[in-house]
Amino acid sequence: MTNGEYLVYASRHGFNSGFVDHLFLAHGSDGRWYYSTYHFCNSMVGADVDPPGSITEFASKYAAREFDGKSDVCLLHTWPEKR
Repeated sequence: MTNGEYLVYASRHGFNSGFVDHLFLAHGSDGRWYYSTYHFCNSMVGADVDPPGSITEFASKYAAREFDGKSDVCLLHTWPEKR
């Protein structure tokens, strides 16, 4: 992030054929865990080209949500928002 915060992450790009096809898990420099089911098609190229200013901005832009780092809550869809 442009303010010096960072996320250490792992991601899985799926094939739109399962329960959770795309999963991003990260531990932030703020000590929190985040997850997203956003479709980072090209290995987060967009975040590299136009980096967010903060973890909060990243979370908003890429549908990331905080979780406890242990539970299966990270298997709930964050993107697109289910209505």
